[in-house]
Amino acid sequence: MSRSLGLCTLLALGTGCAGAKEAAIKGAMHDIWNEGDLSVIDAAYSAELAAEVKEFVAENRALYPDIEVTVGDVVVRGDKWVTTWTVQGTHKDLGKAVVIEGVSVRTRTDGVFVEEKMFYDRKSVYDQLGFRVVPPEGVSPFDDIVAEKPRDEGAVDAPEAEDTEADDTEADDTEAEDTEADDSEAGDSEAEDTEEAPDAAEPAEDAP
Repeated sequence: MSRSLGLCTLLALGTGCAGAKEAAIKGAMHDIWNEGDLSVIDAAYSAELAAEVKEFVAENRALYPDIEVTVGDVVVRGDKWVTTWTVQGTHKDLGKAVVIEGVSVRTRTDGVFVEEKMFYDRKSVYDQLGFRVVPPEGVSPFDDIVAEKPRDEGAVDAPEAEDTEADDTEADDTEAEDTEADDSEAGDSEAEDTEEAPDAAEPAEDAP
């Protein structure tokens, strides 16, 4: 596709016809990825985002020289442009072919894309290239999930029940000790009073 035709497709991005928008985005992605026409990026993206997109496209086109991008569904809702896509290419160093399917969500403001998010299965790419993704020894990717899983209520409450019983036992022992101490003190007090009583009566015997 010629550069002039690619720029014409960009003009259709701002039209109200859904069919024209679908054709425009497909044409623009074809020019950018399959033809390597990075000038389309300058026209379609904001200045802040264009540099990042250019770098991403250039790196992937260099890594997969025969890359081919095909846009599938296009859904436009307000300022959101959602596209499904398929990428095919052969890794230049490994010589292995990959097929990647994904979804892009773009936000369009003032006639240009100001945000783009891509979603795809990176693990699938690693598998196709022959890479293995191995977690560090002794570390499970599910540790956090297991840690966050609620425990059985009985298992959680059991220690509290034991503590409560222990507290009750200690309280009973304390009360018993206090009672015994009080009884003992009361007994000692009575005994002392009894022993002192005769001494108080002795002067009466000596009275005339």
